[in-house]
Amino acid sequence: MQILWAKRLFLSVDANGLCKNCQPIVIMDIQQRVRILSDSINLAKNSKTFKTRLSRCDLVIEHAEALLEYEKKGIPTISPLPSKLLKEFSEYHDTIIIEEAMQIFGKAQKKAEVSTSFKTIENTYVNALLKIDEVFSFLKDKNKGIELKNKLKSLIHSTKLNGFIDVAKKAEFKGQIKKAVDQYQEALYFILNDNIPDEQQKDKIQEIENKINSLSEKLKK
Repeated sequence: MQILWAKRLFLSVDANGLCKNCQPIVIMDIQQRVRILSDSINLAKNSKTFKTRLSRCDLVIEHAEALLEYEKKGIPTISPLPSKLLKEFSEYHDTIIIEEAMQIFGKAQKKAEVSTSFKTIENTYVNALLKIDEVFSFLKDKNKGIELKNKLKSLIHSTKLNGFIDVAKKAEFKGQIKKAVDQYQEALYFILNDNIPDEQQKDKIQEIENKINSLSEKLKK
C-alpha cells in the first residue's frame, strides 16, 4: 500500500478549500488510518485465526470507507484507491467465511473416513453443520452458504439411513429376523418422513419395503 498524501495533498486540500489549520488534521487522520489499514490487511490475509481475519477485514472496510470520503473530494490518500480497497475487502469478507467453513467440512470428512460407527459419523457431520451455521451467520450474502449446508444435510441424512440399514443387515446375518424387520421399519419410517420427496427416493423405499416383506414372511414360518 502506498501513501499518496504529502505534497499532492496540500494542492488538493487547497483546491477543495481547506485552510492551513485543517491540513495537519487531515494528514494525521490519513496517516493513522493508513497505519491501521496496513496492519489489518496483513492480518486479514495471513492470520491463522478465523475471528482475527474476519475482524481485521471489517476494520479494513471501516477505514477504507472513511478514506473514501477524501477520495470523493479529490484528496489523495492511498494506492490502491480507497474505493478499490473497499470493493476488494467487501468481497473478501465472505471469502474468509467460506474458507473457514470448508476447513470445518474437510476436517469432518477426514474424521468420518476413519470412523467405524455410523452414529459417530452422523454426530461428526451434525457438529460440523452446527459450527458452519455459526460461521455462516457472518455472511453478507447468505446464498453463498446454501450449497455447502445442503451437502452436509444430505450426508447426515444418508448416514442416518445407512445406520438403520446396517443394523438390520447385521441382525439378518445373525438370524435375528425380528430385529432386522424392526430396523428396516425404522429406516422406512425415517425415509418416508424426511424432507426429501418420496419420488426422488422411490427405488430405496421399494428396496426397504421388499426386505420388510420378505423377512416378515420368514417370521410366519
